[in-house]
Amino acid sequence: MNSTEVTPSNSTGAAGSPTVSKEIIIVIATLLFVFGLAGNGLIVYRYARFRQLRTLTNYFVLNLAIADLLLIAGLAAWIIEDIRGSPNERVLKAFMVNIDLLCFSASMLSMTAVSVDRYFAVTKPLQYEYIITRSRARKATIITWAYSLIMFGIGLIRSLVDEKVNFDKIFITTLTVTSFVIPAIIMIFAQLSIFRVAWITKRKPRDLRELPCGRTKEIAKRLKLSFNTLIILVPMVTAWGIFYGITVLENHCKTCYDFPVPFSITVGFLPYVAAAIDPIVYVLVTRDLRLRLCRWF
Repeated sequence: MNSTEVTPSNSTGAAGSPTVSKEIIIVIATLLFVFGLAGNGLIVYRYARFRQLRTLTNYFVLNLAIADLLLIAGLAAWIIEDIRGSPNERVLKAFMVNIDLLCFSASMLSMTAVSVDRYFAVTKPLQYEYIITRSRARKATIITWAYSLIMFGIGLIRSLVDEKVNFDKIFITTLTVTSFVIPAIIMIFAQLSIFRVAWITKRKPRDLRELPCGRTKEIAKRLKLSFNTLIILVPMVTAWGIFYGITVLENHCKTCYDFPVPFSITVGFLPYVAAAIDPIVYVLVTRDLRLRLCRWF
């Protein structure tokens, strides 16, 4: 299984005999598509509809939702491909295979931006508004999508070029380091720093009582929002980590690992599962979004 080329629709073993029911895979993929489209679409709609929700943190969450929507759109393409048959157009096939590179890079960098935003909000509350500005948020967004499109373009070329074994190893390893390892380290550092502040705050509540009431509530609100965003980061980072961890192993030694087809399909589904459940969880744990949703219905 090459995880950048294996999709949930690949349900046949090495001998070509089905090992997982194609109908079951299509049903699961369809459910993930529906939940992912609804959840991420709701995040995008609420951000566009209500000005009160247009905070910088939600701005970065919006980028993550857009990346997830693109990933879910790719899943829809695979569902159609599974029903109608593989596309004959080579470029179209390569596009479908490499769309996950775009979404992977955009998701990881967006989650890194969320973590950095929360880090400064909690550890440097007085300087936060001067450090994290809308101008810098826009620049971070441009860099995120520009880098993601470059990775997608390289992946597209990689799929169209023959005799690319060595290039595959270099590209996948570089992609994993720049799009996963480095962002993951930044996220871990940011979250540990936030936990440290939360721990100190819990152990020294007297210091909080000495602050003005409004300031105390603001610190508590920022800590709560940080933990809410952590809830959506963990599943996505875990899913992409397993997905590309397997990819790196296989690209460095294709004959060393012979994963069973059900395992390959499960790994292929992980990013889609995270993309489908993350926005739903985020809405449930974020009070403002939840209240807006209740009023909507």
